[in-house]
Amino acid sequence: MEEHSWKFLLSRYFLHGILFSLIFLGLGFVWVITFVLLVSIASFIGLVLGIIILFFILGGLNVFLTEKIWSMYVKTDWERVLAHGLVLFFVLIIAHIPTMFVNFFVNFLIPKLATTTVLFIITAFIDGYVAKNVAARWQEEEYVE
Repeated sequence: MEEHSWKFLLSRYFLHGILFSLIFLGLGFVWVITFVLLVSIASFIGLVLGIIILFFILGGLNVFLTEKIWSMYVKTDWERVLAHGLVLFFVLIIAHIPTMFVNFFVNFLIPKLATTTVLFIITAFIDGYVAKNVAARWQEEEYVE
């Protein structure tokens, strides 16, 4: 296994986290419109389909970024991408709990823009680390070092 400096790893985690957040922001708008349409047309079935689509978006985006940033190839059959997105969704929620508390309590003392910016930068590292490690669960065996 090739050893990398901590600066190299931190920069990759940050890049993965920032790109994941920014691309998902754009895809999130598309997903919300699709989700609203599905729920308004098909009620409960639309709700379930919309959530499944969200997991596919999360899993697919993370697979794409993991392959591009880390050169780590991840299994991409539909069951694994769906499971990948589901696991990533819940792990990111858990990882963001501390920043939600900090954001809530600190905003009483410091202007919102300042804390939001700092927390966004910090969570980019966290998101990159979490996303890479979740993707590693579905890494292709023939590419494992």
